[in-house]
Amino acid sequence: MEPFGWERELFLYLNSHHTTLSDTFFWWITTPINSWPLYLFIIIFSYLKFGWKRTVFWLVGLGIAIGLADVIASQIFKPLVNRPRPTHDPVIKDMVHYLNDYRGGPVGFVSSHASTSMAIALFFFLEWHKQVKWSWIFFIWTALYSYSRIAVGVHFVGDIFGGWLVGILSVYLAREIIYWVQNKYQIHLEK
Repeated sequence: MEPFGWERELFLYLNSHHTTLSDTFFWWITTPINSWPLYLFIIIFSYLKFGWKRTVFWLVGLGIAIGLADVIASQIFKPLVNRPRPTHDPVIKDMVHYLNDYRGGPVGFVSSHASTSMAIALFFFLEWHKQVKWSWIFFIWTALYSYSRIAVGVHFVGDIFGGWLVGILSVYLAREIIYWVQNKYQIHLEK
């Protein structure tokens, strides 16, 4: 499947607005290892506020959501749709600003970074929003993390939106699974 003409134009516009500082920032953001402090914070905060049983329960649910998001994005959509990344798109590949010689694999629909980051943000927002008023802030991280894929030159906007939809679906399925198990086996999650 070919990218839409408007997607190429929008990508080139967004990708062309960069500075040395923004390149450094988005390269840092897009590297998954740099998100570990956030993940560690989530685990510690969850344990301190909600206790170890609920934290483990949520981590299992989150693991299911992330696993589904990654598999659906990488193993189903990318080979099925077979849409080139901007860095591999014969129409625009020579106009793409990419970083550190990183061009990603040949196909990009949908973005695994976008799907898994949306899964994390939505999962914790839905679980925490009644007790933690600032839980919406995870969506800012998702937006930056997802946008970094455009900034480093490896995803079209449609890849990001498609990834977000996959992340939303994955959270829905993961929550259905964990709450079904909780109800079936009468698992109590008090501190």
